[in-house]
Amino acid sequence: MRHMETLTPGSEAAIDFPGLLRYWRGKRGYSQLALSLAAGVSQRHISFLESGRARPSREMVLALADRLGVPLRQRNRLLLASGYAPAYSENTLDAPAMQMVRHAISLILAKQEPYPAAVLDRFWHLVDANQAYGRMLEQLLGNRQPATLDGEGGRVNLMLAVFDPNGLWPVLENARQVGRYLLRRIWQELQVQAHDQTAREIFRRIAEWHPDLVGPGGVLLVDDDPADGPLPPVLPVVVHAGRFRASLFSTLTTLGNPQDVMLQELRIECFYPADDATRDLFEALAAAPGRS
Repeated sequence: MRHMETLTPGSEAAIDFPGLLRYWRGKRGYSQLALSLAAGVSQRHISFLESGRARPSREMVLALADRLGVPLRQRNRLLLASGYAPAYSENTLDAPAMQMVRHAISLILAKQEPYPAAVLDRFWHLVDANQAYGRMLEQLLGNRQPATLDGEGGRVNLMLAVFDPNGLWPVLENARQVGRYLLRRIWQELQVQAHDQTAREIFRRIAEWHPDLVGPGGVLLVDDDPADGPLPPVLPVVVHAGRFRASLFSTLTTLGNPQDVMLQELRIECFYPADDATRDLFEALAAAPGRS
């Protein structure tokens, strides 16, 4: 095993605007000069903003955040750190303003049948799913109840469910491959939200369950030996419980041009059969008597 990056990004210690601006500029690979040219201001002004010698206007905060491609939640954080009110709303999916979005999501879930699809929030909680997804979880989990997060009302957390020894981990034939891939995804996403206690708790639980994948201090452990043979075009998720065995790959869909924090973070994961046997399996499950 060798060490990979830790899950403690530089934004962790940045609570003021200068620190946050330095973090995002570095994360996007901009020099002060490059950012000044992109934003249409002088390099000296960028330097003054990062040193705290100048206070940005609300318009400047939003302009810099736009040039740096900062997510909406973190744009609000930049505004708050500068003394301004947040610019972007954060609704729930059942809010009246989300009616057409809910309709679009329902269409995607329904059209994905007989294959599974699920809607996830930024912490990988299950927000909605189609019937095929429910049938798959029923086959894989049986009577087992994966771990949930306190304060979430027992909502299924898909990331915890995958790594939970009492969840999906025992039925994953290629658990270590899938686990390493998901840990890298967690690491990438936690770069912008590791200050959130929910994100920290999810990773803490995974590290506790799998010290062979996560070392002390949140260090990812990566196998030194490369995989034998050529890599497949996509990494399949192979699940096997009793007579149920499926090989799946997935796509992640996000909403275009969101102006709401929750909508930007919402993801729809659609699963597709990676072989003919899996396709036949899901089609048979959908056609079984008593299924609706």
